[in-house]
Amino acid sequence: MATDPPVIVDLSRLDANIHRFHRATAAAGCQVRAHVKAHRTVELAQRQVAAGAAGVAVHTASAAVQLAAAGVRDIVLAWPWPDAWRFPLFAEAATQVPRFALHVDRPEAITGIGAAATARGTEVGVRIDLRHAPAEAVPALAKLAVDTPGIRFDGIAGYSPTATAEEIRDRHDVGRRHARSVVAVAEALRDVGIDCPVVSIGGTPTAPGALGVDGVTEICAGAYATLDGGLAAAAACRPDDVALTVAADATDLLDGCAQPWDPAVASLPAAPPYQGRLVPAHICPLAANVLKRGVEIAVVVNGEQVAAWRPFAAPDRV
Repeated sequence: MATDPPVIVDLSRLDANIHRFHRATAAAGCQVRAHVKAHRTVELAQRQVAAGAAGVAVHTASAAVQLAAAGVRDIVLAWPWPDAWRFPLFAEAATQVPRFALHVDRPEAITGIGAAATARGTEVGVRIDLRHAPAEAVPALAKLAVDTPGIRFDGIAGYSPTATAEEIRDRHDVGRRHARSVVAVAEALRDVGIDCPVVSIGGTPTAPGALGVDGVTEICAGAYATLDGGLAAAAACRPDDVALTVAADATDLLDGCAQPWDPAVASLPAAPPYQGRLVPAHICPLAANVLKRGVEIAVVVNGEQVAAWRPFAAPDRV
């Protein structure tokens, strides 16, 4: 290319990563939910759904509405916001997203969202967020969700981050142990007569371990499409699988891009044919930095730019 764009995504690598992850997940009898936090672009979310993802995960109602307008039909808001001012926004999103659900971790959220949904003549799915809800509260929360008008109880969701060098090294065992614990919660709910359709496990690094556990129905992952330097350094992928690179003179985009398990390293050298460029150690902060800078992501095939993607901002309150 005549110029060196600040950010490049290699479409061939991107598609190969998506299809590889989707095939592995489907072979285990699970679905993929693509978390947009790793890229924050409508175009890549559409690409993931077209390649077989059941739907996407977002962090705001506004993002859900924006992606629904772009044709995404199944969206989960994967954060248990407790703020009452958000509840009408969630209910409004449910009128625009064909299948909408969100994470909850407390009874006030279930009843508040249910009331807002009922007032709008709609229904909001909820998943109990096991990372934030106290374990002893889960049965009562599930029962409340089942009994609350305007609420559809979808199931449970768990996420076990890899925060240390030891955890990333043992990521398959971490994923397996965590998935077993989440499946046990689902089984306990069924034992007391509560149907638990969805058992969702989060995280790209731990996904291979989670996929070996019977009872997991969904993998919610963000980094699997682009991958990043941290995953390559941990041997979770090959260096030439990483689909996104940053120009050497745009290192401000790499601020805050260190992985928790290796906080001293924010970037690594890119693999051929992108010598001289860098890859982020952690892809998710890069997406936020690209958004702040207002730069485009150059989409490249065989060295030629074929498109440009711009990350979107979708806060629920400005």
